[in-house]
Amino acid sequence: MPQSQLPDLNTLWLKWMDSVSSCLRNNDYLGAIASIFHINAVFGSDNRVEFNTTKYNELTTASLRVMCKHCKVELARNEIEFVNLLLPFLESVITKEKYQNSWHCPKCHGINRVKTTEFIQDKFITPRYLGVVPEPPKPGFGLSDRREFERKARDWIRLTLDELSYALGLERREYVPINDRMDLADLDDND
Repeated sequence: MPQSQLPDLNTLWLKWMDSVSSCLRNNDYLGAIASIFHINAVFGSDNRVEFNTTKYNELTTASLRVMCKHCKVELARNEIEFVNLLLPFLESVITKEKYQNSWHCPKCHGINRVKTTEFIQDKFITPRYLGVVPEPPKPGFGLSDRREFERKARDWIRLTLDELSYALGLERREYVPINDRMDLADLDDND
């Protein structure tokens, strides 16, 4: 992309960010959302943020895994099935329980008790720039829906502006002159 397009990118970014700020000061959340769409349109197709709630939820959902104590293999929680096993008489007298919640490892076929199973939960760590955000909230009807829409709109705008700021950094990086790119590559390698 030619270097001469960089001032246009900066001008449009500032114009639409000013519009977002103005709309937020006036509690015009639909106007702020529209301005965000305009900001996103400024970027090249490689750096444009995608508005897709399903994809965003898949990327940000924490996953739960379990570790088999026999074969030390980590399995996704949805790969196993929990069952209640009848305990031997002596163990049931000692524990005062008739059944033990357990699961069967599909890899080694060992039986694991839930009480002694190691559960591993991956958490979504922020900031993490995914290039995708949920679709913007839509206003409802009535006073209670209006307050809920305002809260959701503010949260969505914050999240989306973070993604757009990251996308701007990526977009601007493409405008660096060829001879300066080698210097930036050297800086990246030192990190």
